[in-house]
Amino acid sequence: MVNFEEQFCTKRSINFYGRSISFVDVTPPMLISNIPIIIAPGWGETPKTFKDLIHLLFDAGFRVVSMTHPRQDLKLITRSNISRLESQKAEIILTVLKFLGIEKVNVVAHSEGAINSVIAAHMKPTLFKNILLVGPGGLVENENFTELAGRFIGNMIQGGGQIFTDSVARKYIIRSGLETFKYFLMNPVMGLLEGSAISRTHLQDFLVDLHSNNITIGVIHGVDDIVFPLKKMKSLTELKWISFYSVEGDHSDIYDHSEKYITFIQKRFTDN
Repeated sequence: MVNFEEQFCTKRSINFYGRSISFVDVTPPMLISNIPIIIAPGWGETPKTFKDLIHLLFDAGFRVVSMTHPRQDLKLITRSNISRLESQKAEIILTVLKFLGIEKVNVVAHSEGAINSVIAAHMKPTLFKNILLVGPGGLVENENFTELAGRFIGNMIQGGGQIFTDSVARKYIIRSGLETFKYFLMNPVMGLLEGSAISRTHLQDFLVDLHSNNITIGVIHGVDDIVFPLKKMKSLTELKWISFYSVEGDHSDIYDHSEKYITFIQKRFTDN
């Protein structure tokens, strides 16, 4: 069996409407679950952002798949009023799953990744079993782009402070910062459009539909998350069938301190 590093660095891709979509697919020698995990990256994130989390899940016995979304708006026609950009990312998730022959999947979705993965599950609910939303976008009430942009900037400042105070987080913050910079620089206009889409999307009705299709939903929220704080999702907390988990940390904590999340994920995806 090929080791983690070789699998993670192996370039794999599919053709999606004339664009090459790269993805990561790692499988450990012994599986703890037959259901793979999709890591759905948020805005400015790629599989490299989550390399340590993916490695930990691999070591725990999970097959993990994650993809890099293209920096082009392919202007695909959608049949609903959801963002075209988020719908495009949802279709990419479904296309990768189909290409790999995966018939059932669990999801860990971070930030904006919550939006496109929930849309994907709404489009094809039979493929999805459990969804864990980590610091999820698309659920803050009375959101607008200016407020969201301000909170993202605040998160960058918050993370910048950790470079000087947290030696463990330093290398992860630098890595994720480089990925975000490359992500935005490749198409700044699209980056702003994505931010606008995040602020205009509200997923709660979709979550109700997923629950009716027997998909379990969990939310992990950082107590210091200023980008998508739980206190701004009051109606979400009234849905008693959603499991909520609190962790010490900010919006970027899942890739700064990935080890804190393994217990949540492993328990959720092996008990259900």
